[in-house]
Amino acid sequence: MKLCTECFWEDWDRIVDIYTERTDTLPDYINDEETYKVIILEKGILHISCAGEKTEVKAPALILLSHKDRIEFRVMQKIKALILFFKPSTIREEFSLDRLDAGEFKDSMGQVIYQDYTLLRAFIELNNINDRIKTLSLNELKKLKDLFTSTEAELKGQRDGFWPCRSRSYMMEMLFFIIFTLYNETDEMKEESPEQAEFTRITGYLNEHIEETITLDTLTKEFMINRNKLNEIFMKQASMTCLNYLLNLRMDLAKILLTKTEIPIGEVSTRVGYQDANYFAKVFKKNVGVSPTEYRYPS
Repeated sequence: MKLCTECFWEDWDRIVDIYTERTDTLPDYINDEETYKVIILEKGILHISCAGEKTEVKAPALILLSHKDRIEFRVMQKIKALILFFKPSTIREEFSLDRLDAGEFKDSMGQVIYQDYTLLRAFIELNNINDRIKTLSLNELKKLKDLFTSTEAELKGQRDGFWPCRSRSYMMEMLFFIIFTLYNETDEMKEESPEQAEFTRITGYLNEHIEETITLDTLTKEFMINRNKLNEIFMKQASMTCLNYLLNLRMDLAKILLTKTEIPIGEVSTRVGYQDANYFAKVFKKNVGVSPTEYRYPS
């Protein structure tokens, strides 16, 4: 089974190492040795065994599998699942499985390399299968389904010459959401205080709605909290205001889309919540030090 997508454009021999599938079971090649897998369990219950660990997964849930995982499963209740297969080298050419397995990039000091490695951290550093299974809220499920559908549409529609970059961009946005929303907790934070729990809820909302217009009024109404308390929580938990946290989140995603894809800068702007590309360029330069074009094509 070729877990990649081939270009069907005439005279353009292009293969993208991403493959999407909608299914009511897990295929035999779920244990493929060359790809990582993102499984979005929309409905049903699965019983999974992996490396001596057994667990029951109830939808809605997210399951991350690396190329080294060998799972056995039973469908306990009819499932509906979305599966995204990808090679890490899709994110960065140097990210071969052998080099990642050797831990070559784990302590990398290069900003861009570290940023790219971070997208794969859960697949590499979480050895226990139970740590790579997350129960999803309905909002988290919707966000992941939307990004999966966008990736799938580009791979299968190939509507213009940007489809390889655009499919990768949606996949990386999905990984960005997964890492910074669902796996962005330390051992110390697993027993959350009420304030930490509120911080987690709000940052989750920021990730889920990153492409939308978000103001302090938006957040105070959504979470029934006043501005002073909102910023007090963020200063304690992140040492910055809520809107500065959102700004950093948007700039981090913009950097990924600028360096890892060739999609137009205007599209990058929209994807990170700025409808005006010129305003996005000003904000980006003020915070990063260079324009989006200079960041994408450094001299």
